[in-house]
Amino acid sequence: MNKIKVLLYAVLTLVLGMALSSCSDDDGIPTVTPSASGTFTDADGTVYHWVRIGTLDWMVENYKGGDAWYTQSYVSNRYEERFSVDDEKAEDALIAQQGNYFTWQQAKDCAPEGWRLPTDADYQNLEETLGMSASDASKEGWRNGAGTLMMQKGTGTQLAFLLTGEIGTVSTGSPERYHVGDYGCYWTATLDSTKANACAYIRVIVANRNMVQRVPCPTGLSWMSVRYVRNAQ
Repeated sequence: MNKIKVLLYAVLTLVLGMALSSCSDDDGIPTVTPSASGTFTDADGTVYHWVRIGTLDWMVENYKGGDAWYTQSYVSNRYEERFSVDDEKAEDALIAQQGNYFTWQQAKDCAPEGWRLPTDADYQNLEETLGMSASDASKEGWRNGAGTLMMQKGTGTQLAFLLTGEIGTVSTGSPERYHVGDYGCYWTATLDSTKANACAYIRVIVANRNMVQRVPCPTGLSWMSVRYVRNAQ
């Protein structure tokens, strides 16, 4: 699994480097504002804000529910191991501020009643609404557009996607948090049917660039951030 993760990391870094050297941000970023907004309180009593973009309500905070990621176990070299963190209170504070991390299955299972994990098509529709061309939205890899508006906070779209990185195995035997502040990695509900092993499409946003990556990722390799959606009420 380590070799696979290292390869994925190397490919992501290489492709992003090529993209950043050959693409500049689009100066014609559209102005998009929600048609409605509000709050939702989950079963734990946590209040989430949402904005309506198109026909969907999008949570504007990463989901904080479920078991804290560091209390869970993972398989390393065929053995079940448990996460170990130095300061659980500090981790709890980060979860309260930036959201929890989830495996793909957890991301699907933890959706509050009435909400769901966005599909790949949901993200494509959002990206097109935020100015990405339809032809680019359906491509894999880094695509120009939508990233800046996905990260707008307080004004504009107010979607406020965060650069919370992910938790996975890079070069050590134990999963670790990385890319925080550089990337934001988000699960979709859609599996890539062309892959022999279970792979779900994800979205990756990157700091200071109007770009979004669409790529299939093995469902058992990482813990990622989650945004939930619901049909407009």
